[in-house]
Amino acid sequence: MNIDYTLVSLKDDKTYSRNELIEVFRKENKDLNDSTFRWMLYNMQLNNRLFRVGYDEYTISEKRVLPEYRPFYTEDVLKVKCLLEKKYPELSFVMFESVALNEFLNHQIAQNTVYVQVEKDLSTYIFDSLKQELGGMVLYKPNKNEFSKYWTRGCVVVLELISQAPLSSEQPHEITMEKMLVDIIADKSIEATYSPAELPEIFKNVRKNYRVDVKKMNRYAGRRGKAEILGRYMGAENIYAV
Repeated sequence: MNIDYTLVSLKDDKTYSRNELIEVFRKENKDLNDSTFRWMLYNMQLNNRLFRVGYDEYTISEKRVLPEYRPFYTEDVLKVKCLLEKKYPELSFVMFESVALNEFLNHQIAQNTVYVQVEKDLSTYIFDSLKQELGGMVLYKPNKNEFSKYWTRGCVVVLELISQAPLSSEQPHEITMEKMLVDIIADKSIEATYSPAELPEIFKNVRKNYRVDVKKMNRYAGRRGKAEILGRYMGAENIYAV
């Protein structure tokens, strides 16, 4: 089978599912079986002749391979992050800040809020510790009304780190895109920092600029009871995945 000849027949501005690809290759070899095709698919990706850009989505165009999201943290976050790493080196926690959403919003967030998501059993202890270090600018699991009432400039919010959250293996304290997209819907205090009307724009810009592991995100959304809501913003459109 002439693999290159078959690949040339594919459009570089389109993505293909596995079933669509195997049908294309079976036009050249009607006896092609699933086992052989799995091996072919692996080798085509290994040799950069085919690229996986989504869950069951492939393309021949390398330009469509999007980067992984890495947050750029402000000094507000780095101060808290360094404090926790120094005092509690074994602590599992994830950092997020509201101004990180400005990359995806039309209406920018002017005042930053830092969020520390900490393993559940230690969250109240870390809250007390941060409150002692930072003063009255620390809130613990506020709802929308509490957040609006007690928020102050430079506020730090302590939340529980939900189990099964999609975390970064290389940078465990950095928030992943999959986690962020669910958290901005699930956490009321985060939702209070931006207009919900901007959610479609956030998802549109994420799809355009970053890879998203849809399986991980959906699993986490289900864990948080937000799978249906997340689906509304994802719709039927393609979200690039790894």
